[in-house]
Amino acid sequence: MAGVGYALQALADFLAREDCHACGRPVVALRSLAVPPHAAAAALAQPLHVGPRFAGVDTHPLCRACCHRLSAVHEPVRVGTIHCDGAVSLNSGAGMEPTSPLPLAHDRELRVWAAFETDDRLLAVVHALKFARRERLGPWLARAMSAGLPAAALSSAGTARIVAVPTDPASLRRRGFNQAERVASAFAANCGAAFVPRGLAKTRATAPQSTLDGAERARNVAGAFAVVERARVAGHCVVLIDDLVTTGATAAACAAALYAAGAREVRVACVGYRP
Repeated sequence: MAGVGYALQALADFLAREDCHACGRPVVALRSLAVPPHAAAAALAQPLHVGPRFAGVDTHPLCRACCHRLSAVHEPVRVGTIHCDGAVSLNSGAGMEPTSPLPLAHDRELRVWAAFETDDRLLAVVHALKFARRERLGPWLARAMSAGLPAAALSSAGTARIVAVPTDPASLRRRGFNQAERVASAFAANCGAAFVPRGLAKTRATAPQSTLDGAERARNVAGAFAVVERARVAGHCVVLIDDLVTTGATAAACAAALYAAGAREVRVACVGYRP
């Protein structure tokens, strides 16, 4: 049923003259531009085919001009440290107080692998996914992540567990889906990895992170996540997927919960990063 919904969304955009989600210009007018050289941007420049192979719709959420302007992230970014006592320290200077000791032999650095630097073009697409129910954009963004992330981020992806950053039940009811899960499930399929649906749960409602500063963000999400079934992550490398990462507070709180459940390693992968 989800595929039918995606096709109807794409068909509606096509019939209404498909415009770039970022700049608003007609996509067809800019198709003569060359494909961007970076693999992630090149993936976004390709059409997203929705529906049956011979009867679906090709949709172009971003024009090639906007794809050329996206900036790739070539190296992982260290955003903080998960400490053995359960404390979290972030590069922003914020932190989270210790809760209970984690089953770690030593502190773990938390690194983020991102396909792009977050800018207004990427935000326009992610906001369309999250707030305009353009659910088909999830697999399209996952394709760019798979194509553009450094090899080190995916070195054990085939044997890893892919887990999405969860949303709270109220947001899920309001939006109808978790955008991070849309990206994560497609990313797992691209990498041949095991996707763990609802691997993490949000244990309490939190304020929107975008409305808070660095210290407030850390306090807002500290202790707000828990693993649903330990057996699905214990002993495994877990790749935690989110759409956007800023200070890393949400990712760190999720990583602490995964380590508490026995995860061997936690990596964070996202579409866009901006400190």
